[in-house]
Amino acid sequence: MRWFVLQLGIILIGIPQDFCIDENETSEEKMIYSSSVMSMVKLLEMEEYLKVNLDLYVQEMQSKLELIKLYQDSLKRETLTTLEEKEEYMSNPLNAFPLLRRLNQDWPKWLRYMKLAISSKKIKEIEVQLKSAPSDDDLKIALKGMTRIEKFYNQHAEDLTKGYLLGKKLNSHLTAPDCVALGNYYYNQTQFSGSTHWYRMALRLHTNPKGMIYEKVLGLKRKRIYKKYAKALLMESIAADKSKLTSTEKSEWNRLAKEVTRDDNYENVKKVIDEYLTGDEKIFQEVAAKLKRKPSKLQRGCRGEWPPKSSPELICRYNRDTSAFLKLAPLKLEILSVQPVILLYHDVLYENEFKSMRDAAIFNASMIDGWTYYDFDQKGNPKWQDRVVKTIGFQGTTAPFTLSINRRLGYMSGLEMRENMMLYLTNYGLGGNFRKHFDYVELAKRPPNFFADSGGDHIATAVLYASDVPLGGTTVFSKLKLAVQPKKGNALVWFNLNHDGKPDPLTEHSVCPVVLGSRWTISKWFHERQQVFKKPCLA
Repeated sequence: MRWFVLQLGIILIGIPQDFCIDENETSEEKMIYSSSVMSMVKLLEMEEYLKVNLDLYVQEMQSKLELIKLYQDSLKRETLTTLEEKEEYMSNPLNAFPLLRRLNQDWPKWLRYMKLAISSKKIKEIEVQLKSAPSDDDLKIALKGMTRIEKFYNQHAEDLTKGYLLGKKLNSHLTAPDCVALGNYYYNQTQFSGSTHWYRMALRLHTNPKGMIYEKVLGLKRKRIYKKYAKALLMESIAADKSKLTSTEKSEWNRLAKEVTRDDNYENVKKVIDEYLTGDEKIFQEVAAKLKRKPSKLQRGCRGEWPPKSSPELICRYNRDTSAFLKLAPLKLEILSVQPVILLYHDVLYENEFKSMRDAAIFNASMIDGWTYYDFDQKGNPKWQDRVVKTIGFQGTTAPFTLSINRRLGYMSGLEMRENMMLYLTNYGLGGNFRKHFDYVELAKRPPNFFADSGGDHIATAVLYASDVPLGGTTVFSKLKLAVQPKKGNALVWFNLNHDGKPDPLTEHSVCPVVLGSRWTISKWFHERQQVFKKPCLA
């Protein structure tokens, strides 16, 4: 990189001024797809509809047939018929992100390209369909999810473009426009070292015949990528220089930054970058690795770097104690922690229960966005941060699955259920995660009536895993160095309050970004005041 900046200073290379992702948002509230894998399944149907109309349009546009067919071929994929097949396909971020980005960025440009020559009935139908396409806000959420996967699991841009996720080869990949979108996102966050490798991969992938599509239809000219990459390298070098610049040096950098926007330096830009790109990609990765920060405790847990815990108190057994019913049908119990109490029950959720909940949520189209939060405001309300999931609450005692799941949770926890039957079904989105947080709310620090209608603080939490997650999605207790991988049918139960009713900070936990798979969970919080006669004595 220093060699490149030196050459840059000599020839004063250029970069385009138009570099930012469009920040304009429509006044209409649009559907957010990327916060749930199941919601993104709808994008498959949307693009299938667009592909059908595209086929008909090609028949009317023989003069553009060859170019359009190139794009048509790039959209081919295996036929997905069942809901499970579609969900599995969209649970792969290397399928989900390119699809969402195409619908947000590429398809509108294809529409403009087709309308240049003719406006037919099929064009109008595509136009109507694209009114429901992912919004710019949706794309930003997806971009954040992709960068979250990249950072948490130390993934390389080259591996992702070739279809590798955590070392697993998948039948999918990223394209040059995908890489440019990721590079732009990092750049606009002033994370220049994150942007350079994506621009570099975009240049490596921007080759004919697809390069002709990128230039003629999408307006993504190779020249623009050269300039973006050059400016990103320049900004990366400035950001990496920890020494305090003198006024003369600042003036020189400012002059250079202005000079690099000149178009008449493009040939010099191209020449220097072409020479720069002759280096092996592994060399670039090694240099970038030296500049990266050490992984956080949470990231290490998500990467599976913590050693397994071993203690005489941590055992597996059948639980026959917390309910009379369990004496007849004991449940498989694994004790993960004694202080705080964290228990893992095996094979306690049935497939028909989950499918009944999922089908009810999909049929009613009533799942809403769930957000992470990082703090509370003065009124005790959470300050929302990122949309990462879609969720729905099931209240009442009439649905068979609500009754059976609550009854089983009562057996497992030994806690009272009758006044609190609420269950939450949650589906995670592209790179969906939850930041470090506590499930208790420390009522002493909240307004007097906070949670008054809910029966007090959360004494315990239960999370039932309704699906397997091949990569990512681990539940992590950072302070305990305890990581629990989702396994379909299992239930994780822990107590948030100490024996004296005070919050236990060791219960701080998070959910690692989902990499591959559709993470479905059913959650429940047990309220303190309901348990006045049932609170277990564990000391």
